[in-house]
Amino acid sequence: MVTGYLDNYYARLGVSREATPEEIRASYHQAARRLHPDTNSDPAATELFLQVQEAYETLSNETKRSEYDKTLPLDAVSPPDIMTNAIYSRNVLPVIGTSQLVYVLLDLMALPDPNDRLNAKSPPLNICIVLDTSTSMSGSRLDAVKETAGHLIQALKPEDILSIVGFNDRPEVIVPATRGLDIKKVEAKITQLAARGGTEIFKGLQEGLKQVTKNISPSYISHLILITDGRTYGDEEACLQLANEASERGITISGLGIGHEWNDKFLDEIAKRTGGSSAFASHPHSIREFLKTKFGQMNTTFANNVTLEFTTDPNVELRYAFRLSPDAASILGTANLHMGEIPLGQSLTVLMEFIVHSVPQDIKTMILCKGQLNMSIPTRAIPKVNNKFSLSRPTAVNPEVEPPPQVLVKAMSRLSLYRLQEQAHKDMENGDVDKAAKRLNNLATQLLHSGEAGLANTVMLELGVLERGDILDEESKKQIKYGTRALVFPSGKGPIP
Repeated sequence: MVTGYLDNYYARLGVSREATPEEIRASYHQAARRLHPDTNSDPAATELFLQVQEAYETLSNETKRSEYDKTLPLDAVSPPDIMTNAIYSRNVLPVIGTSQLVYVLLDLMALPDPNDRLNAKSPPLNICIVLDTSTSMSGSRLDAVKETAGHLIQALKPEDILSIVGFNDRPEVIVPATRGLDIKKVEAKITQLAARGGTEIFKGLQEGLKQVTKNISPSYISHLILITDGRTYGDEEACLQLANEASERGITISGLGIGHEWNDKFLDEIAKRTGGSSAFASHPHSIREFLKTKFGQMNTTFANNVTLEFTTDPNVELRYAFRLSPDAASILGTANLHMGEIPLGQSLTVLMEFIVHSVPQDIKTMILCKGQLNMSIPTRAIPKVNNKFSLSRPTAVNPEVEPPPQVLVKAMSRLSLYRLQEQAHKDMENGDVDKAAKRLNNLATQLLHSGEAGLANTVMLELGVLERGDILDEESKKQIKYGTRALVFPSGKGPIP
């Protein structure tokens, strides 16, 4: 059971309840080195560092530890080599009959055994690039993909597996799934790629998944990268079903949309169902940056296919879930929560918004959600990891109100701009132009105050179009959507310019 980070000292240090004093000491020193403000510039580092210190002061003292253990549930166990961190917006929920919001910042950080040489290695990759080769990709777009693919192939490890599938009206296996590629032959095949025909994503996606599935293994990072600049018609549901199948097999799908004619909602949904991400490339150089960033992330992955199977209390609803890092994406779907990957040296961080419809007087602890946290750690002898999971809050009548932790407030603030544009576009879809205009005006004002003048100007131009009753420009809509999404990153900038 992964309990609240502020409630579970073992989770803070990333050790089990059976940990020896030596293991506790070693984990503390490792966490302290990682989080100390002198070596970590992340604004949240100081707060986390103090929390780790508090945990160590208790667990390193035999008497204090014994007393502390009596306060924990019997099944409080942390995932191996993972430090869990759940920070709540409310320490105690008031007993009331009306609805209240509770935010949880869930953070998973890899803390592998420093003596484990296997964990020091990059996991082997099983990757397929599914590339749109329709007529609209001709010229600089296809040239940028060719050039970047050639560089990435040279960086592959001998044990890595790569396949490349092109698609237009039909799929074509350019490079079958192969380990130990002949780089010159592959580069020659990539160079010969030509653009022609229309766009049928299902056929390309289906063939790409066939290539990845040939070598699927929990000891590999299995990932499909879909690159397109157009819309597919009539096969969207079939593509989404393929995404469901990929998720069941542990295959992540990420997408890159080029230009403005592709369907961003469709690509987002495919990625969401597998724990992947989608991105927008307005220029050829953005294609290169996306592929380099994506390969870099895969090479530093510690755990992948991190999925939360959960249920909520009848009085509780999970309304929103958004991955803040390592890449920003909305992740709340219709079934399980596909959270993505835990990288080495960086956290997998998710912000969750719960609505508690009422807190009855006879409930002493409100369970926000419970279930099982699943993941694969490819470098482990037994990669599959499963742990019980629970998020809960104690309740009280008229509890003392405390401000939420600053690390949570900052996370919510970073996400607010993206959610504002998201709500504005929903208003437009519902025909409420006045409400959408107010949100866009608010968004532009906040972007200006944040120093994002260029993006604010794009929003103001779209606001003018909306007020004239004209149709919004698709490229500008994507620039606003992915521009505000990029601001969610702690650094303030996403991976794609």
